[in-house]
Amino acid sequence: MHESDTYLAILDEGEERGARNAILIFGEVRFGPPSESVRDELKAVADLPRLRRMVRRAATAKDWREILDTP
Repeated sequence: MHESDTYLAILDEGEERGARNAILIFGEVRFGPPSESVRDELKAVADLPRLRRMVRRAATAKDWREILDTP
């Protein structure tokens, strides 16, 4: 079961959700609450490696845009 495609997809979805939450928490502490457009743009990111890079960028970014522009 641990190697099934469905199981792995569920794990990835959970990691994506966790990364988005981390970005929102770190960003809110540094820049204040995100606008709805920031939330919508973040929800649209489905690339887990990019989300991980965005979490790291949140530590040094100067604003929400810099986090969202992470390649």
